[in-house]
Amino acid sequence: MDAKLADIETDGWELDDGEARHNEHPETFWIPHIEVRNNLQPEQIVKLIFRIVTIDNSNEEEVNVERMWVIVKGRIGGLYRGQLDNDPYCTDDIKAGMEVWFLSKHVIDISDE
Repeated sequence: MDAKLADIETDGWELDDGEARHNEHPETFWIPHIEVRNNLQPEQIVKLIFRIVTIDNSNEEEVNVERMWVIVKGRIGGLYRGQLDNDPYCTDDIKAGMEVWFLSKHVIDISDE
């Protein structure tokens, strides 16, 4: 089990900082309270923002941003381990079931289901 956050340079994708987005736009970009994000439990479903590099029709790199659901599977210290619950629209290289490591700052929503 390789517990590390993805890096766009080496992995082709990374997670966006939801806390930073909220701080930039507090009136329009809501995130769950920090106490809730710091106490996620296995099988909870959270939404994260993925930044994914793809190659466009002109053979140029572009960064796609997608919000996707992740099922919490466990935790090591402050680092959560999750499983991607859906496929992105922009690439077939990332699939549901992929392991995703994230921090509470990455969580932008929590499913009520």
